[in-house]
Amino acid sequence: MKKLFALVFGCGLALLICELALRVIGYPGDHERERSVFDPRYGTVPRDSWIWSFDIDPAKHQAVDLRGQLIPLAKPVGETRVLFVGDSATEGALVGLENSFPNQFAARLKATDPVREVRVINAGVWGMTTIDEYHLLKDKLLLLKPDVVVIGLFMSNDINFNLGHRERQLRSSTTFEVWRSHSALVHFVSLRLLAFGARSQRSAADWVPLPAVLKDQRGLHMLSYPEGELATYVVPQSVEIDHAYEVLRQVFSDFIELGREHAFKVKVLLVPSPSRVLSKLAILHYPNLLSELRAQGVVVDPSTIDVDEPTRRVLEVCAGLNLTCMDPTLRLQHLGARAFFPTDEHPTVEGHRELASELLAH
Repeated sequence: MKKLFALVFGCGLALLICELALRVIGYPGDHERERSVFDPRYGTVPRDSWIWSFDIDPAKHQAVDLRGQLIPLAKPVGETRVLFVGDSATEGALVGLENSFPNQFAARLKATDPVREVRVINAGVWGMTTIDEYHLLKDKLLLLKPDVVVIGLFMSNDINFNLGHRERQLRSSTTFEVWRSHSALVHFVSLRLLAFGARSQRSAADWVPLPAVLKDQRGLHMLSYPEGELATYVVPQSVEIDHAYEVLRQVFSDFIELGREHAFKVKVLLVPSPSRVLSKLAILHYPNLLSELRAQGVVVDPSTIDVDEPTRRVLEVCAGLNLTCMDPTLRLQHLGARAFFPTDEHPTVEGHRELASELLAH
């Protein structure tokens, strides 16, 4: 027993020393853990996000402050509230809250129709999936009494990331994700195993639990920003991508049902990817993606890439649910490359302006 205790104590001490050393010295990729935290309901969200401290208590609060947006809990008679949920594109990544498309929409609506009392609320959160946004709305935002909820669907990653969220729920790997977001040692080891899996012929899922690894039948990593987006363009669509659209249909249906229960309408605004707007594969921060994948043994024939396919599939989902789905692609195509930052998928201020124009048109 003494030897066993000494062995356990020694192993625990060694792990603790490794954990502390990694936190002090750092390691490649540690910024992912330092900047974000995993929550089973809200996904992987920045540690400094407003959602962690945001809570509405009608017994204590007359108004709440959401990223500088002061919102009275008592909704004035005649006021219409339009609540936007979405990820970094809705939040206003790289352009700020004031220049985000919800806020540009609010300013232009007030200028064109000053009599109408409309309060626009931007509740976009970097890193969230559509499923996370549903939980955020249900858990924290319903007391804001929205009349309309607009879902900003970021076409560059929401479809595949929604699938990752659902797989996490189905496979009960949340414990691993919690440890990965809090422990430097677990995070470091998982990154090394992912890298080793990418270099070997074996799947990285042999070492790292889902959803850290989720590959389609072609070997594309569904939870990698560039590979997951590419997987949505390749035709015929993989079984995993078909499943992703079914997941999207289900979460849209959940939003609609919540709207029926709480008397708000649901609408969807597509935030197109550069590939869709430029009519060619244009994953701006990975311009050599196909050749890099080929070097790893994953070959994607360029002739099988259809950058319009995701939009068609989403519009089909919306039509099946009788859900208003706004597609601003034509407006963004007038801007071309100016709609996006040169090495990023996020819209520029001009891009957000065209998204706001699409909202005004509806």
